Amino acid sequence: MKKLLITVLLIVAYTEVHAQNPLSQHVQTEFGIGITTPFLHSGTELERAADLRSDGLSYFANDQGNRENVGDYGSLIGWSMAIAYYHPVKKIKGLMLGAAVRNSLTGSVPDVGSEEGYFFNFLSLGLAAKYYPFTNTNMFFKLDGGLSPVWTKNRFLNSQGQQEFFHQFGIGGNITGAVGYSLTPFKNKTKTLDLQLLYQYNTTRVEVNGIGDDQWNYSALTLMTVINF
Repeated sequence: MKKLLITVLLIVAYTEVHAQNPLSQHVQTEFGIGITTPFLHSGTELERAADLRSDGLSYFANDQGNRENVGDYGSLIGWSMAIAYYHPVKKIKGLMLGAAVRNSLTGSVPDVGSEEGYFFNFLSLGLAAKYYPFTNTNMFFKLDGGLSPVWTKNRFLNSQGQQEFFHQFGIGGNITGAVGYSLTPFKNKTKTLDLQLLYQYNTTRVEVNGIGDDQWNYSALTLMTVINF
């Protein structure tokens, strides 16, 4: 009986792996929107600005090096929008290859309101893969990687009470992995509504005044709803 059960399980596993999910047999064009939060790991200016926010201090320092207390900053959070295109790979069942672009805009303001603010925005674009490993379950995995520009903005008031901005920009690379599930609520069952969780890691070289080349490393977690049409 034990051998029979093992044999049945092996047959089911083999069938699941070698059969093809119907959704992976059709071209997919995606548009998605979701909520994202970045995690800032390393970088001289990246960490310095994060320390100021953590201490509730203004980005602006007067001639004596003093900074005003602007209150607590909230966590960096924002929204993300993505478009992607996938084409089936006939020789590898369940696999689709294509390209993806994802734009994320996040920010945080302290208790004083719009007088101060920090905005952290990043873009990801490159080659992408989507894989449905199972026949009867619409669970999928994604992987994409390529270029990843980043641009930030510090907003603050100077000694004359005038609002100023300090911008930074850099280009680097990223790799992103995702897991999700495709729902088929539409009459056309090749069109899906995907729910997915993404994690990306980025490394970017940024030119910063007074520092020069500053290597930034950061990641982001994104919960996204995607329509395939």
